[in-house]
Amino acid sequence: MNVTQFAEQIVFGKTLEDKLLVPGKLTHQVGDRSRPNVDSLIAPGRPRGLEMQHDPGVGARAPGDDSLENEKARGQLLHFLANHELLATELMALVLLKFPDAPYAFRQGVLVTLQEEQEHTRMYLRRMKQCGVEFGSFPVSGQFWRIVEPMQSPMDFVSRLSLTFEQANLDYSLHFANVFKKIGDSETADVLQKIYEDEIGHVQHGLHWFRQWKNPEQSDWEAYQDSLEFPMSPQRGRGPRGAFNREGRLAAGLTDQFIDAIEVFRQSRGRAPTVLWFDPAAETRLADEASGLSGVSFFSGKTEQLMNQLTKDLELVMIPIAKQDDVLLAQKVPSRELRKQLIDRGLELPELIAMEDRNTLSQRKLNDFCPWAWTPANHEIAGPLLDSVRHTPPDWKSQNTQLFTKSWGARQLGRWLQESETPDWFTSLDSVGEAVNNLDDISDQLREFKDRGFENAIYKQDLSASGRGQRRLSCTGLSAEDMAWFESGAVTGVVEPKLNRLVDLSFLWHQPRQSQNESQSPNYLGWTRPLIAPGRRYEGTRLGSPLNDRDDERLKRFLLAGRGARLETISSWLESKLAPTLIERGFEGYFGVDALVCADSDGELKVKPLVELNPRMTMGHVALQLKKRIAPGVQAEFRILTRAQWESAEKKLASGEFQSSPDGRWVAGAVWLGEVDDDTKLVPVVLVGDQAIASVG
Repeated sequence: MNVTQFAEQIVFGKTLEDKLLVPGKLTHQVGDRSRPNVDSLIAPGRPRGLEMQHDPGVGARAPGDDSLENEKARGQLLHFLANHELLATELMALVLLKFPDAPYAFRQGVLVTLQEEQEHTRMYLRRMKQCGVEFGSFPVSGQFWRIVEPMQSPMDFVSRLSLTFEQANLDYSLHFANVFKKIGDSETADVLQKIYEDEIGHVQHGLHWFRQWKNPEQSDWEAYQDSLEFPMSPQRGRGPRGAFNREGRLAAGLTDQFIDAIEVFRQSRGRAPTVLWFDPAAETRLADEASGLSGVSFFSGKTEQLMNQLTKDLELVMIPIAKQDDVLLAQKVPSRELRKQLIDRGLELPELIAMEDRNTLSQRKLNDFCPWAWTPANHEIAGPLLDSVRHTPPDWKSQNTQLFTKSWGARQLGRWLQESETPDWFTSLDSVGEAVNNLDDISDQLREFKDRGFENAIYKQDLSASGRGQRRLSCTGLSAEDMAWFESGAVTGVVEPKLNRLVDLSFLWHQPRQSQNESQSPNYLGWTRPLIAPGRRYEGTRLGSPLNDRDDERLKRFLLAGRGARLETISSWLESKLAPTLIERGFEGYFGVDALVCADSDGELKVKPLVELNPRMTMGHVALQLKKRIAPGVQAEFRILTRAQWESAEKKLASGEFQSSPDGRWVAGAVWLGEVDDDTKLVPVVLVGDQAIASVG
């Protein structure tokens, strides 16, 4: 029998005996082929019951590690792995048929590897049978075949099979060998250990020829990326989470640079991703447009520098919001060190693409867009990708600028408190701010607040965020310093009485896309307790038990009694008021409402249910996702540290051991969500455990 006849029997054979034949001595004479052309082969021949499923979503999944104490589950896993070995055997036979003129040494190496893959299949079948499972008991996937079969050259073969699927098996085989050792199944562990050792040689063979054929001016990693076409990507060259095997890759000859790169590489495995990006300048850009100044930009100079700095420092806070297969656009793709730190902490990273390179996504199928806020500027960012996205963005309506203004929120709160019944523990109309357009309006309003018994007031610029554009005023009148401050910017905004604020609250929703047949109500996501620094700057959110650091038992009872009945009342009341307006205006996406608890002049606890509406994503949404990572009973904070705070706490945080529970949730330590370099001003970090929180103070 010659090599061609042997390969044809494997590719087109209809029995396992055909596939797993031990051929004896083979010649390399090319025989006449009477079989169908192999240039495009939908599927190899298969025995009844082992036909490959053509639907990518159909095929038995491997059982989880925690179920492998069960003999049937072991057999199912071996069935899953045996199909992969059989597919590798068939694909290696196919490459011998497709490329008869490939170098003799390459073909000889493929032939040796093929026979090892046959033996791996036989080993799995024997052990599987001992577990009471027959080959064909579960549906089998044809994913390897669909991806590798269209290869146009031997280079495609080594890139797709050797350096991708077989590289991933360096993780899978060793991981499962260790799992079976741990549960005392030494026989299965020995099978997997042998396969792992052989797999090192298989990757080594492919790597040798890859280096022979790649562009010599490119690194291995650069050439590898260029050799793969989406949906094939380096993402498929890794095994299960937490099982990354550096030693095996080094033994196969891969470089440290290559191994570092593939360890942190992330890309969708085929699911159409949602594209996310951060935009702290949403309100500032809207203020620019609302100013009506022709040819003059409000967004310039120091303001532009500030927004660029905020974007640089904070844009990776979107990572907890994104799913593993999503895409996050960033001004700068984070370093490998930062990505590895996040992966090591158990976060599943999205694919990270530089904002300036976003047009590369135009050739892929995208599911949706999810910017920090929908504004005209973010519609422009999405513009080049509109032909690729399944769900087009909501139309921008100029009236939606109102939703971002402080004055709109104040007017709505005043109307709602007047027109509907409210709990007696809501603040009265006296607490509601008033819209102002000039200094005379402010002075008049301060006098009115003084007559109501208030000593101080807060001015808020209409379109501002995170405490910017605010100033504390005395109700006795504007001082010279106040007048000078107002001369530096627009006066349009709101003035509200300064309340005896005890704690801040944030209520959070997501408004889904409206269907043609019925309105979709907002999805309530939960509430958080933001931490506000002097000057009203947001500095973080309390995770874990939000009020555990407060000694005020009366406050805790007020908010948490009846399993948080008052909190539920606040969220329901706000949703009933906001939903009709948001739906009418075609709003979709994330939004939140800032509220507060205060003490009135008689010392009674009251809730001001709407301090500000944020018709966009907020740090509260980020905090809700981070909260899911915290182990039960553990205190934690999401903080935006200033550079001074970071430098003061850095050594303590770095020296503390990071700890997680058996299920991967965080118990102690720190997780930072931003690069720290010479230009960094703010550092987003999760402080886990009392010791980490105390390190910052």
